[in-house]
Amino acid sequence: MYLPLGSYSPDIKLGLVSASRNCFPRSLSAERTQRVLAGCRQAGIEPFVPEGPSQIIETKDHAIEAARQFKQAGCDAVVYFLGNFSPEIEDAYFIKLFDGPVMLIAAAEESGATLLEKRGDALCGLLSAALAVSKRGMAKRVHLPEFPVVSADEAVKEIAHFIKVVKVVKGIRNATVGLFGPRPRDFETCNYNLASVNSIGIEVEELGLFDLQNEIKRINAKGEDTQAIKTDMKREMPSIPDEEFADRLSVYERAIKNFRDQLKLSGAATQCWSEQELSLRHVPCFINGRMAQGGFPIACENDCYSLIAELLGQYASDATVGILDINHSIPKDLHASLTDYPIKDMVGMFHCGNASTRLLKNPEMKFQVIMKRMMEPDTPADITRGTIEGQFSASPITVVQVHGVGDKMQAYLMEGHFLDLDPKTFGCTGTAYLPGFSRFYRHVLLGRFHHHAAVAFGHCAAVLYDAFKIVGMEHVYTPLPNPMPYPGENIFQNHRSS
Repeated sequence: MYLPLGSYSPDIKLGLVSASRNCFPRSLSAERTQRVLAGCRQAGIEPFVPEGPSQIIETKDHAIEAARQFKQAGCDAVVYFLGNFSPEIEDAYFIKLFDGPVMLIAAAEESGATLLEKRGDALCGLLSAALAVSKRGMAKRVHLPEFPVVSADEAVKEIAHFIKVVKVVKGIRNATVGLFGPRPRDFETCNYNLASVNSIGIEVEELGLFDLQNEIKRINAKGEDTQAIKTDMKREMPSIPDEEFADRLSVYERAIKNFRDQLKLSGAATQCWSEQELSLRHVPCFINGRMAQGGFPIACENDCYSLIAELLGQYASDATVGILDINHSIPKDLHASLTDYPIKDMVGMFHCGNASTRLLKNPEMKFQVIMKRMMEPDTPADITRGTIEGQFSASPITVVQVHGVGDKMQAYLMEGHFLDLDPKTFGCTGTAYLPGFSRFYRHVLLGRFHHHAAVAFGHCAAVLYDAFKIVGMEHVYTPLPNPMPYPGENIFQNHRSS
């Protein structure tokens, strides 16, 4: 989604409507709804509620009017609250009329003292409502919490979670990504299938590296002022080596921002390895990190899928994200504290130096070591400069990646954390503990996903998991607990090695 720089997820306007079956007291649904709304207000959530009788849906006319008011108010999603059993035909009819995401929740009984006069039977009613929705082919648009029968306090927590889910859905369904240049030859697995990308609502602007080259030429020829960008860069990264190199970087950032604004882009991916260095005379890592910390992620190696994963992580965490390689195993002697962890579930996560400086300890601009070996082996670093070296700060993390499966999309999710220890290697690098990683790597990642992954710096997998069901991911893979085998896992060999 095209957002102002400095924003990380879209705003959401949420609606709330309740329902009542005609053989149950409407007043019971009204009382329970008011308790939910009071809890929402305490939590800083202000749902839009329809005016008039359609606040509580009992008839098709109520459903029609409620849907009309939600659309007129610009609601992105609706909470549909079964205050009592509810009328399943009208429940489904409303969901058909309101074509955005809907969360279905039902009221739990409140007290043994009121079961005689104020029993709502919503546990039963939710079965009917959910089946009515499924029969009409609308289940993929409906979010059902893991525990959908709720007290008023539990309802508020589920509503807060649902808002985060809808941010991901709205953001990704309104996203346009810009891809500059073909995938580099050395990264065959960074391919993408346009149909799979379109299947979850994303549009693609396919551009060329020459488009960036031409925009840079235009900026230079026109004498477009990039002094403010250069000043801000030097404030953020005092180790930029010299004024002329700072000019190269600032003009490049201006070009990226121009394309962002002209095409209303949500994020971008650039070729980077290694034609971009020869053509534009710098490694774009520092700019990639700066743009990501402003809410505009840029993926390396023209990796469309990883850019999408970054956007998903950004919308879910409402914060800066990054793209890293699932890169290297961790030697046991890296640090004494690693005896406390299963070493096979430790991962060295690395990239050349494209992370936001705010995520790193003691960041410093340097050159890309591997590229220099290839491109400037006998001279001081010049066009391979622009990476950021630094250790990722200790943080909870969510690792997310997507990849095409036919014309659809699949995804995986893992949670863990970066440890506060020196990774003792180059690039922007962190040592991550990802519980269950070694088995997940062998039985899910190998053969399905490529080496990049997006990293959100917080735990947001629960939000992403629910959002993935609504946007239409074909498969969502998550680590399995140790006693549970993966399909095809040799449990006899696994047992021997444990």
